[in-house]
Amino acid sequence: MTTPRHVDRLLAAIPAEAKRDLADSPEVGIQLHFSLTIEAAPSFASRGNGGWCDGSSITDAGIILYRPTSSRRENFTLLHELAHHLIANDDACLNWLADRPEPLRELEQLCDCLAAALLIPRQLIDTALAGRPPSATTLDDLYGSSQGSRSACAVALAQRLPCDGFVALVDTTTSSIFFSARASDTRPYAWKGDPVPAGHPLRVAPVAEKAVTWWPYPDGEHRQFYLSALAEGDLIYAVFAENDLWNVAKLHFSDVGRPDRGYHGTINCPTCGYSGNTRWWPHDVCGEGTCPKCGECGCDRRARQQRMGRCRICTVSVLEHLLVDDVCPGCR
Repeated sequence: MTTPRHVDRLLAAIPAEAKRDLADSPEVGIQLHFSLTIEAAPSFASRGNGGWCDGSSITDAGIILYRPTSSRRENFTLLHELAHHLIANDDACLNWLADRPEPLRELEQLCDCLAAALLIPRQLIDTALAGRPPSATTLDDLYGSSQGSRSACAVALAQRLPCDGFVALVDTTTSSIFFSARASDTRPYAWKGDPVPAGHPLRVAPVAEKAVTWWPYPDGEHRQFYLSALAEGDLIYAVFAENDLWNVAKLHFSDVGRPDRGYHGTINCPTCGYSGNTRWWPHDVCGEGTCPKCGECGCDRRARQQRMGRCRICTVSVLEHLLVDDVCPGCR
């Protein structure tokens, strides 16, 4: 089994009416069809359990918590947390994840993909593609025809790339990556927060609609890609593909990438204080490596720090590490 196959299987189990309601209004659809309670949690200051959403969930208590953002981002957050609920009750997913080398990271990827599929249904993507390969214009069309945020649209579009590649949103005010989603296990690819490298075509204004381009590995070596780009306000929509999907060049190179060797670098772990030079691989979500001493990366650290619990006396939701014998500070 793969992530896309699990997404398809989970989608098939949701009634068509429920999927329509979830796409129209995630908040209404979740409460109408899944009997889950949704609570705003303004105290959340960053994304949730390793995914890029601003939420958390207590699936055994039927509660979804999220940080209100007054934007479409809330829609993706709510559906990401619904995905956690669905997966927690699906033995096939749980058994598959238990055998994966990085189950927490792959759980978050699975939730992201399922949320994007619910928010931006397959037929909507088919209409936007209209038989053409995925491009920056497709992302713009998806954003205009759905309730998905630009980041959610990037996740959905990346799943339709027929080759290695990724979809990035570039913040032109900082010349950095606002968000990125990749097809399969493409490497290298742009991590959230990465600066656009000096001399890269995405730093040239006005941005070219099509170009032969590249992206660097962590050690600075380049892998070549083809690029489709579109400027929209302070963002650039950028689709990178290993194959020339948009007839950019007459002569075509073949750069299938190299084996992922990781690279030697220093890890300074804020969890256990370890500091040392070692070979490490950046994780898809946090971009950090796993500490060789305590075994945590940024995803694990955030998951532990933001895990929520419920006081058995007053039933208020608080951070789990604040509970003592399942009692919150206010009731002790």
